[in-house]
Amino acid sequence: MKSCISYKIIPEKKLVLEYFCGNLVWDDLINNKKKLALEKNYNPTFNIIDDVRDAFVVYKEENIVEFVELLRNNSELYGIRKTAILTDKPNHLINSVILDSLKKDLPINLKTVSALLTATKWVNASPSDFKLIKDSLTELKNKAQNL
Repeated sequence: MKSCISYKIIPEKKLVLEYFCGNLVWDDLINNKKKLALEKNYNPTFNIIDDVRDAFVVYKEENIVEFVELLRNNSELYGIRKTAILTDKPNHLINSVILDSLKKDLPINLKTVSALLTATKWVNASPSDFKLIKDSLTELKNKAQNL
């Protein structure tokens, strides 16, 4: 599978879904956040579900520091929200723990989970939104596979 990052903003649910696949470098992640911030329907207070189950991200701890600074210094990315990182890989858990420890003064609540239902609950989506979220992530994954 090619490396890819795609996202879907669901404004009526105040939610952003991001799908990551392939071997990604840190610049891919940074550029995606900058692109997302420019979207008309984006709001930095929308909760986020990041599906990284199909991705392998290559970066160092200093890259996480850079990412935290990007969030801190860009008002279009800075907002009170919850982020669920959906993964099935131990290295993603380790990196999210590092991110959580470095983002001390940012108003982002971060949780790493292994089940989509848990991610849905974490971002305060209603149980009736589960199908919409699941279908949207499937759509993002299918789109990535067809690139």
